Amino acid sequence: MREIAFGLVLAVMIVLAAFLAAMRPVPGRPMVAFFPAGSTAKAMSEAVAQAGGSLIEIDTTSATITTIADAAGFSSALYQSGAWLVLDGSVAHLCVRIRRWSI
Repeated sequence: MREIAFGLVLAVMIVLAAFLAAMRPVPGRPMVAFFPAGSTAKAMSEAVAQAGGSLIEIDTTSATITTIADAAGFSSALYQSGAWLVLDGSVAHLCVRIRRWSI
């Protein structure tokens, strides 16, 4: 029984590691930054400007902003500017679209 539990835990950890690796932001590609709920468009755009990025899209209903920058430390700068989570744009947009479609 322990072997089965160990195998299941290991499988979940491998899938989680692969998912996190796919979601890692890459400089020069679009990124999605998640901000605290209720963040205004002005506050989110100021955070992106402070981090040195360019705006692509703002969604105030889900407090997300799509942005892009070539700097290697851009995702770290977004965290310092108030973002809670920064993910690769292509995968994050897929998740947000699936969520909206299912509601």
